[in-house]
Amino acid sequence: MVVLHQYHMSPFNQKLQRMLRYKGIAFEERYWLLVEQGKLKREHNPIGKLPAIEHNSEWVCDSTDAAHYIEQQFAGPSLIPEDPALAGMVHVLEDWADESLYFYEMHMRFTTEHNWERNLPRMFEREGWFLKSVLAGKMPGQIRKGIRKITATQGIGRKSERQLLVDCRRHINAVAGMLEQSDFLVGGQLTLADLAVHAMFSCFLDTVELEAMMQEYPGVVAWMARVEALTGPQAT
Repeated sequence: MVVLHQYHMSPFNQKLQRMLRYKGIAFEERYWLLVEQGKLKREHNPIGKLPAIEHNSEWVCDSTDAAHYIEQQFAGPSLIPEDPALAGMVHVLEDWADESLYFYEMHMRFTTEHNWERNLPRMFEREGWFLKSVLAGKMPGQIRKGIRKITATQGIGRKSERQLLVDCRRHINAVAGMLEQSDFLVGGQLTLADLAVHAMFSCFLDTVELEAMMQEYPGVVAWMARVEALTGPQAT
């Protein structure tokens, strides 16, 4: 049995959930509380990073490493093409989603007006009473500042919201262009690239501005529906 270890509301959870469902792999989900991070670091992963998969007493603690482990260890439809050129494109798009789009969704969801007040409480809804009532309930401004510091260090958080929206439109438009001649992003079939980008675009929908923007791209909306039909809970 595979166990998928997760923190609540991480888009990287979606990537692995959908991959496991698509390949027909039975799995259990275990959500860790933020206060358990010390235990996680001591016993399983020194950097405390999730999601991770546990299989045959082995932990794989990075979502990309976990995806490649799943692809190598389990049968089922492949999500990484054998063709080197296509596999390379899948890698580039997954890395773009994980290392660039991720910070856009983080900043837009948890620090911008009209969005952070709604999304921050959701971040803590699985936590114990202290984090839920004290930190999320009485100190949301400090948490917002902490997230802004993370995105500022990365670079995206130093941009104005207006510029971020310009950037996000370029990103969505780029995906729309890739889908003009194909149902999926690489090679005309579902791949890890679709799952990675879909996960971040799903988080875009948690923001007022980006949800409205996404509706301007019916091809992208239809692609998201195709990915969900193949990899959602109903697909298992």
